[in-house]
Amino acid sequence: VECDSGGHTDRGQPTVLLPAIQTQRDALSQTLGFTQRVRIGLAGGIGTPTSAAAAFIMGADFIVTGSINQCTVEAGTSSLVKEMLQGINVQDTDYAPAGDMFEMGSKVQVLKKGVFFPARANKLYQIYQQYDDLDALPITLQTQLQTKFFKQSFTEIWQEVVDYLTNTNRLDEINKAETDTKYKMARIFKWYFAKSMQFAFAGTAHERVNFQVHTGPALGAFNQWVKGSDLEPWRNRYVADIGLKLMQETAELLSEKTQLLLAMSECS
Repeated sequence: VECDSGGHTDRGQPTVLLPAIQTQRDALSQTLGFTQRVRIGLAGGIGTPTSAAAAFIMGADFIVTGSINQCTVEAGTSSLVKEMLQGINVQDTDYAPAGDMFEMGSKVQVLKKGVFFPARANKLYQIYQQYDDLDALPITLQTQLQTKFFKQSFTEIWQEVVDYLTNTNRLDEINKAETDTKYKMARIFKWYFAKSMQFAFAGTAHERVNFQVHTGPALGAFNQWVKGSDLEPWRNRYVADIGLKLMQETAELLSEKTQLLLAMSECS
């Protein structure tokens, strides 16, 4: 059960979604006569022992971490992105349109601190909703997009899109764009989303403000948890070490809470 995670997200709440899926599991297991228990895990927003403990208290059989692993030695993104992620807090993410599902308005959760991508991406979607043709955009807006956002003309971008679609044998999409101006506008806007991810993975420093970095506030919580420890610098962060530390301290926290509850029950 994936809740409000980095990247593609439906902003789901774990305290709502997990019990709902557990209830379905229990009902179907009884109806279908399952002899083995169907295990349900939880992901999204897990970056500290407290959040992991909350998942297990709610009955999750296992947990999956995501955002906290992006700021590690093994992560495939650039060192520049890792340096940016190392310093974020829980309020440093935002929601932006998903490039692969741009027309539908689907959202991804991304890094907000130090970049313009979320604001620019949301602006592009607003324009897409409001206009049906690039030529219908006010001249000042056309200039802003081409000089500030894209740093290329619409014509140059469209040629890049045509080359890409041709090389991937998707000529029908080119033909559709030539007759559907709104679709063509969407294809040009989606070029920006692809480029923003490429810039981030490559660590293109002069395009830093346009980096699209999928991450959630769990990483901000993790950064606060490890602040002042050996795990504060991302170059010391290894996925296996993080996983082990997280599970060990979660177990200790659950043990402490159990002892506290037992003491309270004895007092009552």
